[in-house]
Amino acid sequence: MSYKKKSTRTVKPGRKREKWTDILPRYLTFLSHMRPILRETRRIILYLDADLLLDIEILDKIRQEEEKRNIRKVRALSEFSAMYRSNIYEIIKDFIVKYREKIPIIDIKDYIVDFLHESIDALNVLRHITNPDESNLENTYLYQLVKFIEDKLLPRGANLAIIYGNLLQHSTDFYECQRHLLQSHTYYRENLENPNYFEIPGISPKIYQIINNITSLYNLDPNFGEFPEKQNHEIPMILKNDVFLPYIDSIANAEEEALEKVAERIGLRLIDGIFLAPQEDFVDILLENNFLRDNKQSDGTIRFYPQFSNETLILYYLAFASQRRGFLSKELVNWISMNYAFLIYMGILKWKLSDENIFYTIFKDLQTNEKVLPYLMKLICFPNYLGLDKMKIRDSIQYRKEIFNFIGSQIDNLKILINEIALFCESFENRNKKKK
Repeated sequence: MSYKKKSTRTVKPGRKREKWTDILPRYLTFLSHMRPILRETRRIILYLDADLLLDIEILDKIRQEEEKRNIRKVRALSEFSAMYRSNIYEIIKDFIVKYREKIPIIDIKDYIVDFLHESIDALNVLRHITNPDESNLENTYLYQLVKFIEDKLLPRGANLAIIYGNLLQHSTDFYECQRHLLQSHTYYRENLENPNYFEIPGISPKIYQIINNITSLYNLDPNFGEFPEKQNHEIPMILKNDVFLPYIDSIANAEEEALEKVAERIGLRLIDGIFLAPQEDFVDILLENNFLRDNKQSDGTIRFYPQFSNETLILYYLAFASQRRGFLSKELVNWISMNYAFLIYMGILKWKLSDENIFYTIFKDLQTNEKVLPYLMKLICFPNYLGLDKMKIRDSIQYRKEIFNFIGSQIDNLKILINEIALFCESFENRNKKKK
């Protein structure tokens, strides 16, 4: 008689590393149910006599009949479909009520059909954003859009100088986006009291205060000391205590205890335990971009005078994070991938939907976003794309809602980037059509 020996393992096994073939179907699940609902609604409106649209109760009856036809679905899909269909019909009813005294009903019908057509087009792109077998990646929207955004916000490069130069090239137009990418709304979850020195966190408000103070001290009253790697040269230095003492009551000790790591991420180093000065490679970057000017002293020594801004240090932090993207903290991985997913999603909507489209709100609804964006975040993290650790993506529903809250308070610079993404989508589509 054979039997299976009972496991004596008491330690919980680690999370299974999800594959592309695990995540893509989940991303497609709800999108695949949204499109048929829109198509069926468009067909119904198209063949309905325009005058009948004036009777709002007819739309309610049609919706109820459509819901009866949808059976044998899993509960989550059934609930989502009912919610989605109900929202569509409510939007149509509100549009009719708002404009039936101002616009001929036949024109209202045409508008509704056009808006539904645009929405279906947007869903088509979202459903075919990538290839199931990851073949021919360069010709997929997901790959192209990730690389388009990456070039501006989190570029790759052989060294920090190249990455920094790329960031600086785009900072004129997108600095607010670059800074935003580092300032996670969930910074308070970072474990600062027991920092993991191998993980790079985002910039918390406290760290931003420290950077602001460092910038001011360098520009107003720096000290100067020997450049360790170069004779007869002096670099600007500031006292470590001058940075932290003004905030001693308002910032956690963890930041001061992790000072060397904070300094490293913004291109600085601790000298003699008391001075903060630029690292050797950062000095080269600063000179190349005119953030340091040299002045020959009477004794022949070359002294470097700083011309810094917060941007100078924050872009180094971003370049540092980009170069070491495999070591980002869990909160920063979630924040960056969320921003990428949001930008791609909204860029496609901006491209396909006119500003007047009444169904825009249904795409931006939190209930829709939380069904689609978390899986798009994971797809974006794969090696061929951003190369972040997708195992760090949180699956908690509460956390998703928390991180999606920023969608309602997006910065103007993000809106500009979304417009750029929409234009890029259009040019990419045109290039593909010419190839065919």
